[in-house]
Amino acid sequence: MKVVVNSKDKIVPIGCTLEQLIQILGIKDNEPVAIALGEDVIERDNWKITHLKDKDNVTIIRPTCGG
Repeated sequence: MKVVVNSKDKIVPIGCTLEQLIQILGIKDNEPVAIALGEDVIERDNWKITHLKDKDNVTIIRPTCGG
């Protein structure tokens, strides 16, 4: 199935969770990231139970330093 991650198409397995998506993208478990699914920010505790649907829009945000 196809989802959009940070404005780029990504093919993921049917039934993929946000936790699995993070693993697919190579993001480590301890990396500080926030994930929005559509307009909703999903708490880290819910990543393993939040299943993606075809054409979902996912935004992954990483903190940056500087000013």
